[in-house]
Amino acid sequence: MKVYLVRHGKSVAPAVDPSQPLSEEGREEISHMARTLANMNLTVGTVLHSGKLRAKETALEIAKAIKPSAGVKQVKGLAPNDDPAQALERIETAGEDLMLVSHLPFLDNLLEELVRPAQGEELPSFDNGGVVGVEKVNDKWQIFRQLGPRMIY
Repeated sequence: MKVYLVRHGKSVAPAVDPSQPLSEEGREEISHMARTLANMNLTVGTVLHSGKLRAKETALEIAKAIKPSAGVKQVKGLAPNDDPAQALERIETAGEDLMLVSHLPFLDNLLEELVRPAQGEELPSFDNGGVVGVEKVNDKWQIFRQLGPRMIY
């Protein structure tokens, strides 16, 4: 089982637009990331997002490229300050690989709950548009991939 944790792309400032859609730079970076993921033959059953516009736009752009078998869905429990418990339950009961498009600090908290790093061990940071892949091996989650817009050219 693999889970891809994705931070939404760069958005416009709330003063510019309170709904905070992706900025032009954010759209370009997410489009590039989506093409990269498709070229890697990444597949998931579903792309889940928080419902915030920047996460939804990110999820739809990536889904257009990787074509998840069950599509894109908005779900509760992926907002910036949500407790990761609901997402952990969703992950544990999923029958296929998933992608979760969300925000900070939620993604940091979820990754820490999944991987349970040793004291002092650093986890990857989530840049805007960044992806961290985790995989369950022998009942333990481990990080197997990290990609960010600045890593791909």
